[in-house]
Amino acid sequence: MVCMEYLLGISLITSVLFITLYVSTRKELSDAANKLNRINNSNTNSKLLIATPDKKMQSLALEINKTLEEKQKTEIKYKRMDAELRQAIANISHDLRTPLTSIMGYMQLMEDRDLSLEERRQYADIVDRRAKDLQTLISTFYDMSRLEANEYKFELKAVNLTNIIVDIIASFYNDFSSKGIEPSIDVDEKAAVIIADENAVRRVFSNLIQNMIKYGEKNVEISLKQHKNCVETVFTNYAPGLTEEDVTHLFERSFTADRNRTGNSTGLGLAITRRLVEQMGHMVSAALIDGKLSIIIKWMKR
Repeated sequence: MVCMEYLLGISLITSVLFITLYVSTRKELSDAANKLNRINNSNTNSKLLIATPDKKMQSLALEINKTLEEKQKTEIKYKRMDAELRQAIANISHDLRTPLTSIMGYMQLMEDRDLSLEERRQYADIVDRRAKDLQTLISTFYDMSRLEANEYKFELKAVNLTNIIVDIIASFYNDFSSKGIEPSIDVDEKAAVIIADENAVRRVFSNLIQNMIKYGEKNVEISLKQHKNCVETVFTNYAPGLTEEDVTHLFERSFTADRNRTGNSTGLGLAITRRLVEQMGHMVSAALIDGKLSIIIKWMKR
């Protein structure tokens, strides 16, 4: 009889403990669900906290918090992408509007019957230049979209950087002269060939020299040096208006040194340069030292 009562007592205690644990677990799950609902419906970085000694519940909370962290990272990423897209659209609209406004203005002026033949020719030349600027802008935007979508086709082969850089520098002789810039050139004529797309390399060098002429002051320096593992090209110019913070954003597609976008810069030249260089398997960086901006490209030897 005593044994039976003992067993009944043990059974009752076990049942009470089981029921208590069951109720407690349900309450913890209910509280966790409510907390998770509040987190998901609010703009917060809060984590799910569960005050329970249950190892499995703690493990569940840990996995839920990992998921919340990934969700927050994804939201931040897409907010940044959305902001960049909006800025890019605003920049593109401005950049396209500038030559279009000029073209429309001069076209209206050309309707004046009192214009002399010489004035009409001058206006026609301006319209022609602005139309070419517009064509270049559209081509630039298209190239950028292809690069970002990894749709730009490269024809990789052995390329002699020395021949290309000398040729490109010579093609900008008149531009340097008109700006009163005397380029300091230091090119290793025996530098090794590298694997790249020649047209892309020409585009890169042209972009960097155009950038130097447009924004640089005083003299500029262009060098090509042979190193153990790479051929290094460096384009240096005075840039007193730039800050260290600017340098960290130089290769972003929406950055332009012309902060008020009063010029004809799209802010895409260096962004395209970086993507071309990196997608060909090489490295590009920027440094600002004593008011001098240097764009350094390391063309890796295969």
